[in-house]
Amino acid sequence: MGLWSRHHSIAAARNAIEDHRRRSAIMRSMTAAPPRVQSNAFLALLAFAVLGAGMLFAVWRGEHKPGIPGLLWPDPPTLQAFSLTRADGAAFTEADLRGRWTFMFFGFTQCPDVCPSTLSVLKQVKAGLADDASFRELGQVLFVSVDPARDTPERIGPYVRYFDENFEAATGPEDALTTLTRQIGVIFARIPGSGDDYTMDHTASIFLVDPQLRVLSVFGLPHDATEIAARYRAVVAFAESHP
Repeated sequence: MGLWSRHHSIAAARNAIEDHRRRSAIMRSMTAAPPRVQSNAFLALLAFAVLGAGMLFAVWRGEHKPGIPGLLWPDPPTLQAFSLTRADGAAFTEADLRGRWTFMFFGFTQCPDVCPSTLSVLKQVKAGLADDASFRELGQVLFVSVDPARDTPERIGPYVRYFDENFEAATGPEDALTTLTRQIGVIFARIPGSGDDYTMDHTASIFLVDPQLRVLSVFGLPHDATEIAARYRAVVAFAESHP
């Protein structure tokens, strides 16, 4: 064999070996993903598992939510610190709600219709719950005036006592009222009238606050005393099983 032939054979052998190495490398790259790709695939799989678990939990929570209209569950607002002035001039704070079941209503004494009709309904609700131990021992009705310019503590006391001598009443300057109302989502606004006259626009719902300061239920218009009393009993029974 000549020198050129031997050199050619050696070169061909080397080329064959390098070609085999390249093919092996390509095969390994096809069967084993780089670490970053593997990591991304694992994170995607983990995210899918978490999403699936979250969807299952949401379905479970939805199926186990009781059929109580107006129930604010599973995330009821919990009242934080606030300070108003009650009819006798003393402070009325969140401490006066703790340990009590409270029907809370916002309005103003010169309201022509919704406020007096709602307080009349709440008087009927109280009468309808006379046999209910939780309300008889721990229940109260609170009227909060959102018209502090006209509704002084001296004015709101006689106003609520006209409906029931045990109804509570409180008010305060606008910033103090806002500290409470924004926690619940209540709105109120002064609407100008003729001359210096004005009226107040306000949320007309009734709110039920539990002894732990959780706003557990809202009762929208129209207000029916029998329905509110029945829903109160259902909410109390539910709250006792969800402390």
